[in-house]
Amino acid sequence: MSIGTRIKERRKALGYSAEDIAMRLGKSPATIYRYESGDIEKLPGELLAPLAEMLNTSPAYLMGWEDTEPPAGPRQITDQELKFALWGDGEMDDRDLAAVRAYAAFLKQQKKA
Repeated sequence: MSIGTRIKERRKALGYSAEDIAMRLGKSPATIYRYESGDIEKLPGELLAPLAEMLNTSPAYLMGWEDTEPPAGPRQITDQELKFALWGDGEMDDRDLAAVRAYAAFLKQQKKA
């Protein structure tokens, strides 16, 4: 299986669009589609680790060095992703971030009750 196929399958399994991945990597959606289709065969090294993290997998799986595909279940959102999602520029201090996580935990607990 090609690198592009692995990227596309992981992206779809997690419910991400090419636009989602492109935005997070600072690339255009067309570039992501070109990686997936094999038009661009060499994935730049500086994109491998961030892409693998977004796709909840390992760089070794994406590169085809290992065949075991991780489950497509949800992953923990990173502090950086949460800051970007809430603030847009990621400039949220740690106190605000802790308050957001505490409130999210509270809402989750209320939902269970």
